[in-house]
Amino acid sequence: MAPIPLDVLDYWRVNSYGYPNPFSGDVKSQEAWVTFESFYDRDGMSYSDLKGYWGSSSAPRRLDPHAVESWKATFEEFGLLYVISRSNAVTVTPGGHQIYQAAKALNREAFVWIGLNLLFRYPVQGPPRGGRRSVAHRSADVLPYRFLFSAMRDLGDYFWWTELERILCRVFSTSQAKRAVAAVGALRMDTSLLKTFELPVENRKGGFYNSLNQIANHAGLNHLVLRQDDTSEHYGPTESRRRHFIDRELLPLVSAALGDRTTLSDCAASALYVDRLPTAPTFTDEQAYFQYLGATVPTLAGVAAASAPQILDLAGDKVLLLKIGEHVERGEQAGNQVSVRGRLWVLCQVARGQRVILSTDTRWSYLVLTKDLINSDTVEVSLRKARPITNIRLIEELFGGEDA
Repeated sequence: MAPIPLDVLDYWRVNSYGYPNPFSGDVKSQEAWVTFESFYDRDGMSYSDLKGYWGSSSAPRRLDPHAVESWKATFEEFGLLYVISRSNAVTVTPGGHQIYQAAKALNREAFVWIGLNLLFRYPVQGPPRGGRRSVAHRSADVLPYRFLFSAMRDLGDYFWWTELERILCRVFSTSQAKRAVAAVGALRMDTSLLKTFELPVENRKGGFYNSLNQIANHAGLNHLVLRQDDTSEHYGPTESRRRHFIDRELLPLVSAALGDRTTLSDCAASALYVDRLPTAPTFTDEQAYFQYLGATVPTLAGVAAASAPQILDLAGDKVLLLKIGEHVERGEQAGNQVSVRGRLWVLCQVARGQRVILSTDTRWSYLVLTKDLINSDTVEVSLRKARPITNIRLIEELFGGEDA
């Protein structure tokens, strides 16, 4: 069956400068890092003074106020710092302090871990500052970098530039994520389907190319996590040969940032990566938005040590056993529906359409309806009572007692 075209004819728009990667000798990477350091050194100080510095002969290169503003917006996207509208104070976030310290310690693994976790929080909506944004951006609930890496993991750990142009950059709703991945898979098998997916713009150059180019740069932490080649004309001579793929050495870190635990298969056993995507939170307040975006990133060791739910094979289904008080906290109940909340990395295996069993109700399984990110490290999952459990004693034993 031919894949279904996506509904939205628009594309992600991100900020215009590259990621500050101190581990690269590339001139642009070093310029980005030096620029970030200038903000970092003025934490809590005057933003106007910083603009004045970059216009002076003391700066390593001249930047006009508009360029400084663009750099500021770029670093805000990464969760490293912020300047509240109509204020004049630079604020480095806890995550920004973490990534700076990792760089100074020459700890590449920590830098990647922190950088990816911060990026994975970024909503395509951007900060709640008003301004002119498309309808698709205003109503979006997708976390673009988390989605992009999830899609890559489901698609062999790479994407072709053509796939980003025609499909991946057009996903604004988390509900479309699985459909997009299926479309890419079908397209790889039958490249004649390419005409089914039109470009969201008439001209590939200009703003469209620049934004997508920065998406690849930002996602890869400026060529640190993503590599690039152009050795094949997979989609024919009229399409780009460009392909981005996850550095194999850093793949365990990428998987861990997406929620996998001690082994790459822990979470993958239950569902596609895109099935497990949470929706982005919505903000109306700038301060709350930036506090969410730049909150402290938990250590990799701490995440790995967190208690993980058991997976039970029940009549051919992978069913999660969620302990109330250990894995999740129970929320409101209305009729046959109930909500639970837990840490993002503890509930990494939870996917829409999956069944779970709660330790406080071992007589029923529940179907996962929604999964929403509500702050930097917590998801809320809504459940609906699904099927009665026939082997109640087994479930009780697994939980350690009757309705534990």
